[in-house]
Amino acid sequence: MENKITYPIKAVSKITGLSIHVIRAWEKRYNAVVPHRTNTNRRVYSVDNVEKLTLLSMASQKGYSIGSIANLNCDELRKIIGEITPKKVIKDSSDFDVKEIVEEYEYIEDCVNAIKNLNPVQLEKSLYKALVNLPNFKFIESVVYPLLVKIGKMWQEGEIRIVQEHISTAVIRKFLTSLIDNNSVSENAPKIVIATPKGQFHELGALIIGVIASSDGWNVIYMGPDLPGEEIAAAIHKLHPKVVALSIVYPNDDFVLDREMRKLKKLLNNGSRIIVGGASANAYADILSDMNAEIINNIQEFRKELEITR
Repeated sequence: MENKITYPIKAVSKITGLSIHVIRAWEKRYNAVVPHRTNTNRRVYSVDNVEKLTLLSMASQKGYSIGSIANLNCDELRKIIGEITPKKVIKDSSDFDVKEIVEEYEYIEDCVNAIKNLNPVQLEKSLYKALVNLPNFKFIESVVYPLLVKIGKMWQEGEIRIVQEHISTAVIRKFLTSLIDNNSVSENAPKIVIATPKGQFHELGALIIGVIASSDGWNVIYMGPDLPGEEIAAAIHKLHPKVVALSIVYPNDDFVLDREMRKLKKLLNNGSRIIVGGASANAYADILSDMNAEIINNIQEFRKELEITR
């Protein structure tokens, strides 16, 4: 009976040890494997595809050029390798959970389908389905963040309309806000104030770190986007948080933002730790360094900073 199990490219990359770029290059240049397509035109790979890619990887490590072996079948590849069958390698892999990777991919695909169909109710249901099956941290890292990247890419490439992007963003914003609001923490939990500075209207990154901090037991005071420096400072002086987290997404050269951060620097004197993240945070490294702010580049770094500060 034919094995109907299929894997998304992310799972194939983890199983085979090949990068996503290499897998796609071997497909395009050498026709090494032919993945199947879902009804939403996503690549998925059969067990046989994964087996062949694993064998090709092993053969290339032994010095064979991919161009000379790409058209060989699995039995022929095994003969030139003389090694263990990749099916056993796949079965015995224990350093990652393939089933979990596939499920995460399916959660994202469900959300994308809802977005394309302009169905906000279904999008919220798909997010909730992922949430109840994953820890909050995993939900953010493996579903929400990749989904936001996917939405941005689809919009840039004309795959979705502005209205689809706006609706999906609104649903995700509401969903993340509810996670922060509904998470009960101890009265003695350390406080973290989260906002985006003046001119920074993209708030999903700030909400994401709010969910992470709340899940890690912090008392999150989320102040929203586009907040002037003096307002951030006033909140800090009133609340005395252990951490102030700011999100800077776009652009890389905003003189207004630079001015606002310098204003904030002058107004701060209470010793709160400042953590700054977002796609454009590193562009303001000089002023952030002057403020003794810590720039973080991913969720793991953010959690580490919270652990150190706590």
